[in-house]
Amino acid sequence: MLKRSAALLLPFALAACAPSMMAPNASNVDGLYLQAVTGSNLFEIQSSQVALQKSNTPAVRAYAQQMINEHTVAQNQVAALAAARRVPLPPALPPELQLKVNTLSGLSGAAFDAAYLREQAVSHLFTVTIFQNELTGGKDAQVVAFANQNLPLIQRHLQEAVALGGSTSPAGQ
Repeated sequence: MLKRSAALLLPFALAACAPSMMAPNASNVDGLYLQAVTGSNLFEIQSSQVALQKSNTPAVRAYAQQMINEHTVAQNQVAALAAARRVPLPPALPPELQLKVNTLSGLSGAAFDAAYLREQAVSHLFTVTIFQNELTGGKDAQVVAFANQNLPLIQRHLQEAVALGGSTSPAGQ
């Protein structure tokens, strides 16, 4: 009887422990922001590495190298902020962004350039929103300061992608 009672209570005991089993600060606004920015940075870096392999257009290649350089610096700052706050960062791209990188990898020539620039524009537009949300709702002064300092950079990346031919509509129109 005791074993049966224990088995029935196990799910409730696990549920009661679940909040303490969660990573510290993973669910607060600032922690979620750091996790979201990590996904964005990883996408910018990985998709731009593909661009260096696939594109023959000097302006696209220069933009891609700029994305790698600037998002790597930003990610190093995000990682330091996250480590100090014990916020776990995703080790890899979320599946939907990995799918985009895989799709880009299968393209070449003008089709690649158009798709890459479109994805850059859409991604940076989304990232601007993430940064604006942190500026509005963030609680941690250092994380908010990072967002404030880097928002103009993300906005510039968006403008550059659009100027190179990227569209902010998913269909590229």
